[in-house]
Parts: sequence; C-alpha cells; structure tokens
Amino acid sequence: MLSEVVAELLSDWERSLSEVAAAVIASLSDPDEQAFYLACDVLMMLEEMHGSSDNQGLENDKSGTGMLRIAKVVNGEYLLYKLYEQYGLIDMNPFLAHFVDVYSHGKVRENMSNTSSRLYSVQASIVSVFLSGETATIRVLSATQFAEQAESMARDIDLSRFVDALVNQGVLDPPESKSPSTETREVKLQGDTYEVVQRLLTSSLTEEISEMEAESLISVLKSDLTLLMSSVDLSINGITSMLHTNPALGRSLITLLLSTILRAEVLQLLQYLPPTLPVLEALNHLLVPFPLPSGQQPPTTSLIRDEEKSALLHPFLSNATRSIESKTLGAGIENVVDDTSDQTRHVQLLCLFIQSLLRTGAIILEEYMYEIQALTISFVYVPEARELFQIVQGVMNQHTTGGHTPQATTQRTRVQVL
Repeated sequence: MLSEVVAELLSDWERSLSEVAAAVIASLSDPDEQAFYLACDVLMMLEEMHGSSDNQGLENDKSGTGMLRIAKVVNGEYLLYKLYEQYGLIDMNPFLAHFVDVYSHGKVRENMSNTSSRLYSVQASIVSVFLSGETATIRVLSATQFAEQAESMARDIDLSRFVDALVNQGVLDPPESKSPSTETREVKLQGDTYEVVQRLLTSSLTEEISEMEAESLISVLKSDLTLLMSSVDLSINGITSMLHTNPALGRSLITLLLSTILRAEVLQLLQYLPPTLPVLEALNHLLVPFPLPSGQQPPTTSLIRDEEKSALLHPFLSNATRSIESKTLGAGIENVVDDTSDQTRHVQLLCLFIQSLLRTGAIILEEYMYEIQALTISFVYVPEARELFQIVQGVMNQHTTGGHTPQATTQRTRVQVL
C-alpha cells in the first residue's frame, strides 16, 4: 500500500511529471532496493482507480476530485516508466506488459461508462508516448497540462513489435520456431560482457572474488536484468555456494533477482536452503524491517512482503529443523552435520536467527508457534533452544489463562527478546 507521503505526491497536478517522480524517488531511503515494491504499490493503485465510485468527478476535468484522480493516473504511469528509465529501451521495463494492456484497453473502450472511458483515454495516451520512445516530449508537462493535450499527444502503436520483449520477460509463451530477434539476442550474449559475467559468476561459486569485481558484476547485471536472469545459477546448490563463498555478492544478487519476474521462483527456492550461517544472514537481511524516511507510514518496511514472508518462513523453519535432526543439511557446501557439537551449533544459529526476527518485529511469535515449538522441543538440551521454548510456553500460558488458544488469538503480541 502506498504511503501517505507518496500518495500525496502523486496527487500533485501542478508540478511537472519529472519533478513529481523525482520527489517520490527522493522520499525513499534506498531507491535501488525499494523501487520494485513502490512500483507494485503504484500498479495496484492504478488498477483500483477504475473500480472506484470516485470516478464520477471525471465528468468535469476541472473538478477537484476529477483532476486529483487524473493526476494520480498520469503521475503514477510516469513513475512506473521513470523507475526503470536507466535500462534504456522500454523493452527492459518490467511493467511493459502493463503499458501494453493499458494501451489496448484505451483503444477499445467498449462497454465503458464515460468516466471510465475518459480515465482510460488519458492513461492510454501517456503509455503510448512511452511505447513510442518519445517520453522526453512530456517530461516538463504537469498532469493537468498532459490531460488537456492527451488526445493530441496520443501515438499510434504497433503492439506486435513488443511481442519478443514480452516473451523475453516470460509474459508470453515463446513461439515454436526461433524468431530473428531471439537469434540476435543469442549472438549478443556471446560477446565480451556475457563471457566476463559468466566467468565471474562461475568463479564466485568456488573462490572469493575481489570487492571491485563484485561491484562491477552487480553494476552490469543491474543494468541488464535479462543477462542477470539467464546467468545466475538458480539452484539450491548454486545459491548456497554463492552465499558461502561470496556472501555480500550473494545477498546482492538475491535482492536484484527479487526485482525481476523470477521473484516467485527465487522466494520458493529460499525455502529449501540449508540453515547455515551465510544463509541465515541472507534471510535476515531480506526479512528484518529497515526504517523509512521520517513521516512515512508505516515507518519501516522489508524486502519481503508479509504474505510472502509467511509462505517463505513456515516451510523454511520446518525444513531446517528436519535437516538438523537428520544431520544432513541438504544441497550446498556444509552437506553433513558431522557430530553432536556441530548439530548443536546449527541449532544455536537457527534459534538466534528466530530471536533476531522476533526482536526486530519481523515476525510475530504466534504465527510461527508450532514450527518454533517443534525446534525447541527436539533440542531442548541446547541453551538457546531452551530459552526460546520458555518464551513459547509463556505466551501459550497467557492465551490459556485468558481463555484463548494460539489459533484463536486475534490480538497478537510482539515478543521482545532480550
């Protein structure tokens, strides 16, 4: 959900599109890592606009309500473009499919009310400018100025020229026969940049690479997400090896991959990583909230959304406990737990990881009660597990005393771990 600060900035119909976008980006504490989350929230806002009863204000373009909503649409679409402008071609924008869809709806506009038609018309007009590659012509216009000129600013777009880009992004299924553009891409990937990236990524699995090499690698992959997605070894063994050998690089690559169309695949893979120190540090980096600029609500956020957090952590904690119990950590470098002391060390690490998530408010104990209880009961002889077990028992006793069970609890308690 958009913060109040961003929502207010997008409602500005007087400043230019470029000024509004710059103000929104400046409000982020870490634009590189928060851009994708912001873009998703903006996309959700744009989709909700068409189903709102507030569209009635659009009958009169000069009404406060009408211009407020048009400003949000125009500024919102421009922000989706601006956040990924550094990639150069519109083909590399992860929201290309959205632009194409908006343009299609705006051109058809069948079975729409006049208000919806007006909103789609303005929206389709601005995305047609993006798709035509002429965005520079509207940067200095305000949302009001663009809306007034929307009809004359609209461009005719041949959407068929974006098919290859949408295939490349995984939005469309590839054709059975190889297209000329696919052949061109393969030739390009055989160039020097591709070879250097492949060499560094392969080396990083088994040997530490220099900080300069790691920074150069991230810089190249950040500017070419297609190269990133085609080059990184997205396997349990590959990600685990990367995190063990080059932990900072591994964390950066995971964060970068989460901004691509492979986000769901990466989150699913994380569920099965072994509970080793580098892996737990990487997950802690993704899950622990970080502060946002003063005045934003909520005041903190994390790289993983709440619903994604649940889908990731429930299976991860269960898998981690089972792997430690069986003394096999699965694929990766530290494949086998050699003795009891080694097993104890991994229990300690996992308990400290959970305590960190509880202490920072990244998770609420009640939601993960049974996974934590299974871990602590199995290894109650480990001091850290025993301490965590006592915390769980204390919370359960509170629920019992109050006549509630953990499942029935609606007022959840954030546990402070000292």
